[in-house]
Amino acid sequence: MKFQSQSLRCCLLGAAMLFGSISLWALPERRMPAPPLQFTELLQAPPGASAAWSALRGKVVILEFWATWCGPCVAEIPHMNELAAALDPAKFQFISVDDEAPKVVEAFLAKRKMAGWIGIDTTGSVFDWYGVTARPTTIIVDSKGRIVAVTDPEKVAAAELVAVAAGRDVQFAPSVGAEIRALEKTAPGPAVEPLFEIALSKSAPDAKFMMTSGSDHGIHIRGASADFLLDYVFQISDDRFQFAGALPAGLYDLRIRSGNMDDSVLRPFLERAVASGLHLRFQPVTVTRSVLILKATDASKKLLVPAFATSGRMMLSNGGKIQLVNMTLDDLASALEDDLLVPVINETGIQGRFDLQLTFADKDVEGAKSVLAKVAGLELIRQDRSITTLEVRNLDQPAAAVAAQAASNP
Repeated sequence: MKFQSQSLRCCLLGAAMLFGSISLWALPERRMPAPPLQFTELLQAPPGASAAWSALRGKVVILEFWATWCGPCVAEIPHMNELAAALDPAKFQFISVDDEAPKVVEAFLAKRKMAGWIGIDTTGSVFDWYGVTARPTTIIVDSKGRIVAVTDPEKVAAAELVAVAAGRDVQFAPSVGAEIRALEKTAPGPAVEPLFEIALSKSAPDAKFMMTSGSDHGIHIRGASADFLLDYVFQISDDRFQFAGALPAGLYDLRIRSGNMDDSVLRPFLERAVASGLHLRFQPVTVTRSVLILKATDASKKLLVPAFATSGRMMLSNGGKIQLVNMTLDDLASALEDDLLVPVINETGIQGRFDLQLTFADKDVEGAKSVLAKVAGLELIRQDRSITTLEVRNLDQPAAAVAAQAASNP
């Protein structure tokens, strides 16, 4: 289970690999008038169409804040397309809001169909007015131009939108961010906010997993397993861990406030916090394993597609489906390793960033080889190599129990 492959809800604005949730800071409240929609360009709209609220009055408007590089956003496109197809366009208007350059969005739309209009917000003013600092965020506005809901896209159903159009008061399921905000309002906090903070504590046994990121560079993870925390801290695939004893059971909360601290400086503090809180010891160990070597061929330069985006990055790897946006071939090797559960080493020698989509049967090495050759002109070659793994030892588990577990799982 790799951090990048978790089905987390949102992508942070401008972040490369971090995941978050709806902004906790300045989202519009229910029943307030919707802020203006002033776009740089309006794609996929009829000639002369306007996104001014005076022109949209009488329609329920579904605003989807997204980006081409945001994996969870892309994953929600089929759902939003289905909603648009099921509803009367005379009564509903779907507008996807993106702050990337028009040419980046147009290149994406040439490959992936999206229903409704695309509002280009290169100034960032629409994101600011609506308080959106993470995506995907869905904001629903009624036919009178009032905010109905701030929610997550998968929580929106056609029947609820029809009810909004009929003038009924619909209570949409709250977004993950709204739930976290409610919890934080009831929790006692310090009179003065710390400049730097890492706090690890036990969650309730039935806590729902949530992860949010705010404008103060803070991250709050709730209801996470020990396995997830290791993935988050080390960001390596499961095959690179060696466990001496079982991981602690239960769920945990992790709060981080680090300001503008560089990730390379923050990471050792996180390692120490998780090690101390969970009573674990981490130790690098070199082992010889069968690995897969990623190699280039003569076809690689012709087939590899340079990245369209100049900012923002995204990597998804789950169940034989890999999607890279503005990522390197080292990132591709990491994504393949996560899906195939075999160490993958990049020896292509190819620099630069690329967009790439691969689909093969889950954990199917031969299928991955075939798709890589066809789509990117790359090879996967199996060899025995020495690699570094991370031994994770549970200090609370007796040595005899650890030895017995190792003997039963050679």
